[in-house]
Amino acid sequence: MGWSMPPTGLASLTHYDLPLNYLAACGCSTVATNYPTAAISSLAYSDKSSYTLGAGPGCGRCFKITLISACQASPPFVLADRHDKPIPSVVVKIVDKCPSPMYCAATESKTNSVGYTIHFDLALPSPALNLSFFPSDAALYGYEDFGVWNVKYESISCEHWAGWKNESALGTDPNYPASNSLCCPYNPAFTSEVCPIAPTSKPAKESAPKSGTATLRMSHLLLSSFLTFQLSLVILSA
Repeated sequence: MGWSMPPTGLASLTHYDLPLNYLAACGCSTVATNYPTAAISSLAYSDKSSYTLGAGPGCGRCFKITLISACQASPPFVLADRHDKPIPSVVVKIVDKCPSPMYCAATESKTNSVGYTIHFDLALPSPALNLSFFPSDAALYGYEDFGVWNVKYESISCEHWAGWKNESALGTDPNYPASNSLCCPYNPAFTSEVCPIAPTSKPAKESAPKSGTATLRMSHLLLSSFLTFQLSLVILSA
C-alpha cells in the first residue's frame, strides 16, 4: 500500500502563473481555472515522489488552505499576531502537479527545503484569486510578496469549492475526450471515484521524420501522380 496523505496538517505554500483556461496536468476542465485552483507536490499528487505522467490520485481533490505565517520572514510575520486583521483562507481544487525540486519533491523520508512533506502552489492570477489574497507589510519588509508561506490544510468536500455549482468547471476537459491520461473527479476522497496512479516513466519519444526525408517522400508522391496523369492522357488519345 502506498503513502497516504493525512486529511489535515501543515504544509508550505507558494504561487505560480497558470494562464486562464489552461489545460494542466490532471486534465481538469479549463473552466476550473476561473475559480481557485492549485498544484500539489509529487508525493501528494501521485503517492510517489518520482516523475508521474498524466493524472494521479491527487487530481480533483479539494482542500481548505489557511495562511499561518510568512516562511522564513525576518522579523517573523505571523498572522495570529495581527489581531485586527482576518486570517485568509481559500478552498482550492487540485488541477496540476507542482514540479519545483525545491518545494515539491519531498519523499516519505525527506522533507522539502522548508521542512514540509506537502506543498501547495496556488494558481494566480484568476478571476477568483490574486496577490491581494496574501497579507503584506511593505513598509517594514521592503517588499509586498513573501513568496513562501506556512499554512494549515484540510481535505474538504468539493461542494465547498467556488466552482462546484458550475457544471462546466467540473470533470475533465471535454475538448480532449480521446485522451485516457486525463482524470479529474468531481469530489474525490468523498466519493468512490479516485484517479489511478499514472505511469512513472516518460513515454519514448517518436522521432519525427527529417525534413529531407519528408521532402523526398513528397517528391516521389508528386512524381507518381504526374506519371499516372500522363499515362491517362496517352490512353485517352489512343
